[in-house]
Amino acid sequence: MHEYYLTELLGIQGYRVNAIEQLGSNPPFIRIHLERTRQGYVCGGCGRTVPHAYDHSWQELRHLPLWQRQTVLYFQRYRVACPVCGVRTEALEFADVRGPRVTRALGALVHELCKVTTVKAVALLFDLHRHTVKDIDKAGLEKVQAARSLDGITVLGVDEIGVGKGHKYWTLVSALEGPRGPELLHIVEGRSEKRLKRFWRWFGKERTALVTHAVMDMCKAFAKSFRAHCPGVKIIYDKFHVMRHLNNALNEVRKAEMRGALGRLKKTLSGKKFILMARRARVRGKAREALDVVLAASPKLFKAHLLKESFGHLWDYSYKGSALRFWADWKAQLKWTRMKSYRNFVKMVERHWDGIVSFCDKKVSLGYIESSNLKARNVIRRAYGYRDKDYMKLKVIQACTPWMAQFQPWTATHSSVP
Repeated sequence: MHEYYLTELLGIQGYRVNAIEQLGSNPPFIRIHLERTRQGYVCGGCGRTVPHAYDHSWQELRHLPLWQRQTVLYFQRYRVACPVCGVRTEALEFADVRGPRVTRALGALVHELCKVTTVKAVALLFDLHRHTVKDIDKAGLEKVQAARSLDGITVLGVDEIGVGKGHKYWTLVSALEGPRGPELLHIVEGRSEKRLKRFWRWFGKERTALVTHAVMDMCKAFAKSFRAHCPGVKIIYDKFHVMRHLNNALNEVRKAEMRGALGRLKKTLSGKKFILMARRARVRGKAREALDVVLAASPKLFKAHLLKESFGHLWDYSYKGSALRFWADWKAQLKWTRMKSYRNFVKMVERHWDGIVSFCDKKVSLGYIESSNLKARNVIRRAYGYRDKDYMKLKVIQACTPWMAQFQPWTATHSSVP
């Protein structure tokens, strides 16, 4: 009677439980013997149904834990003589033809748990080898990445991150607007125009022709690649990269003031780089008091800080004419100042003015690109590096794509069992 109830609980179609045994290894586990009740055999290559089997062998598959014990399914796995594919292993709903010897339900749970914890922790939980867990998670990520929909994407974002030692970069290509919201699409090794051709081949010519806007930093290789492959695309330069150049100009003013300062003033300006570069509204407590002291001690630094704070309002405008008037007024405030770094910043902005002011026509969420950059670095840092480069790319894509990183363990396991 208990075999009948266990058969119903397992829910494996075409098999019934005929025996259960508990083995006393460390840790102890349960072996469930399955007896075949279905008729016919399905080819694992083409899916054709074959009436007779070619041969069979006994196989063990790890399944979800039962009664706080690791569980193994023990059954006869058949091979079929398919008239099209030849001799192939039969296809089963609860087990893959190739890959690690685990059921699809356990593989789905392992894949979900790898979203929220480490490979080593999942391996200890299910008493699996860590390479087995990594292979299961990688196969699941490859399946999701291959099946993802790329239709309806019209706005792309591109940014690079440093990987490893030296000048090694990866380019992250994201969809900023689409049916599922912002998501990371693809990772390209390198940041040159030639390397980006791999993304365009993967993305497809038809979808590339539908791209209307591209958000990026002021990298010439990115702009050339998008203009060469996307007809009529409008380039939007990322606000955070423009502000980073302005912050660097502000820091140059601080260092110039330090070189000409003496005694107490030099000590006041020393070590105040980050509180000057931060937004004033976010500086509180003792840091705010230190900022006020620095600005009171140096009139030139006070002027540079005010210009830095006001420049962010450029992205509040929806009309290009208003943005142009704001820019003209902002430049006029530099007329009688001796800040060379700010004048160089003005020249840089005017060279890229069309890409900066394009934000007025298309209000795109610019924060996703920077957040993806931070998440990618955190994924690499938490893992202390990856030996498998392809697996690292997939984990970064998963962490930066909200719908892929959503943790749904029981939905995944229950949908995997017919």
